[in-house]
Amino acid sequence: MNEKEAKSQNIKYELKKLPVTAIPKAQVLKDPRGLFKALINPANNQILGVTLYGAESYELINQISMAMKMKIPANILRDQIYTHPTMSESFNDLFK
Repeated sequence: MNEKEAKSQNIKYELKKLPVTAIPKAQVLKDPRGLFKALINPANNQILGVTLYGAESYELINQISMAMKMKIPANILRDQIYTHPTMSESFNDLFK
């Protein structure tokens, strides 16, 4: 789900954004272009949808998809300890 879909369905959400320049692994890869966005249900912290544009985002979408299917709230991904430097550690900041 994206912002337009959420608005058209009158679904309340919090928008979280993280520029890829803020992710250490993107600096290591020398590819800091992009933006990660997430829509979070403020009532239960469930992930409604994400848009990931950036290096190695194809790896991250699988974790997000699993979290959404298993109804794992965003704070669980946020509080996880990730290996450094990895793109997945961006979840610590994206879901703040």
